Amino acid sequence: MKIAIYTLTRERIEYTQHCFEVLKQKAGLPYDHFIIDNGSEDLTREWLAGQKFKRVILLPGNAGISRASNIALRTIYETDDYDIIIKMDNDCEIVTNDILLKMSVLITKSFTEGKNIILSPRVEGIYTQPKRLREDTLNGWIIGITSIIGGLFHVVPTSVYKRYTYPEDLALAQGQDDHFCLWCNRSGYKTGYVEHIQVNHYETTRGQAQRYPEYFKRKYQEEKK
Repeated sequence: MKIAIYTLTRERIEYTQHCFEVLKQKAGLPYDHFIIDNGSEDLTREWLAGQKFKRVILLPGNAGISRASNIALRTIYETDDYDIIIKMDNDCEIVTNDILLKMSVLITKSFTEGKNIILSPRVEGIYTQPKRLREDTLNGWIIGITSIIGGLFHVVPTSVYKRYTYPEDLALAQGQDDHFCLWCNRSGYKTGYVEHIQVNHYETTRGQAQRYPEYFKRKYQEEKK
């Protein structure tokens, strides 16, 4: 099982450092980590340059989530033949041990059984949980089927991602997760959360907004661009 993870970074170096360290501790399987930095102006770029990731691409400015994600995916495809691609945000704090091992087993089971569910761990620390439409099970794990899974930790077979391109006419920082999940549901896939495998929105969404008010103010402005 070959796993690629990609993360977009933009400032908030403390979050990136913490979340990447927890990933290393709790992964449970080897992985290649691809980083696309969207024009950070703190010490993030210097720190990334000194780390051992599979690939670090430092963009000259903020290309937006869609463009940066497409760059990451093209780079992954050109690097190796991966079975699974995970989009992991740099404020994703993993809680469950051996998360890559557990999620890779479940996503494989999902597609070999024909259930075709794109998976995320349960995400805590967000304002509101997406509404569960119904339940399914995989290997004894409960899956809450939803119309959308937040983008904190998407687990996607590479064969699925290769059919998809993030639309670059979306706002710089809004609509990407909605578009991807809508495309999945229209293309014969379902989306859902593994209810007892957990990640946190680090320090909670509310806590992040309080700690980095200028970052969120800028982000909200970019959601309109």
